[in-house]
Amino acid sequence: MSLAFQYHQKKSFMHGIDPITKIIWMMCISILVFIYESAVPQLLLFVAVLGTALILANLGLLFVLRGIWIMLLFSIGFFILQVLLVPGETLLYSLGPVNIYSESLDFALAITIRILTIFTSSLVFVATSDPRDIVISLTQKLKVPYRYAYSIFVALRFVPTLEQEAKIIEAAQTIRGVGKQKGLKYKMENMKRFSLPLLMGAVRRVRVTANTMEAKGYGAYSDRTYIRTIQYSSKGIAFLFAWVALTLYLLVMKIL
Repeated sequence: MSLAFQYHQKKSFMHGIDPITKIIWMMCISILVFIYESAVPQLLLFVAVLGTALILANLGLLFVLRGIWIMLLFSIGFFILQVLLVPGETLLYSLGPVNIYSESLDFALAITIRILTIFTSSLVFVATSDPRDIVISLTQKLKVPYRYAYSIFVALRFVPTLEQEAKIIEAAQTIRGVGKQKGLKYKMENMKRFSLPLLMGAVRRVRVTANTMEAKGYGAYSDRTYIRTIQYSSKGIAFLFAWVALTLYLLVMKIL
């Protein structure tokens, strides 16, 4: 996961709609990717989500690739395993004892694209939603207790911070000539040398946050006031209606 997987303030269609609308949009995407098992519908859904990221969210292709590259590598390995291990009937290619079937190839491609689609939609949500707006929307619109909603805010704020601290630690060790040794033994030592400062920094940050919340009396009351409120926009309602209608239509067609 790269620094792309955090909120980036821009002017775009997705930045202008409320977080609840985007959460329901992600739910629609999740429903659609699981009702289809072939590769072609999964590819169409991925193209729709990628188009949302590039056009409606104005994120950029390189930005999206930086955000999903780890999941992309995982998906490639998963795709190869599924192609080799899933049985089928229509033989496409044979190399010694290894047989590749049309059914296994379609299944592996569908599962791989499904993973990328879900992860890309999550990237769009995180990159276009201010964590403060997410907490306010959950508490004001969905009536989620603010103590639980704040945990989401902490996760969305801490992950980018830890990523930045990790880059700082890596740069500091590189300047000092640490971490250049090769071999499994040295890599394990480098990992320990890298992870301990990061862990100590995370523990220190959590302790400061907990003390600050306690000093401000956070959680002492069942409800709290807010400086601003999150309102539904007309374009967000139209976007939500289109995706919900499409999801219901495809779901009914799939069942029938």
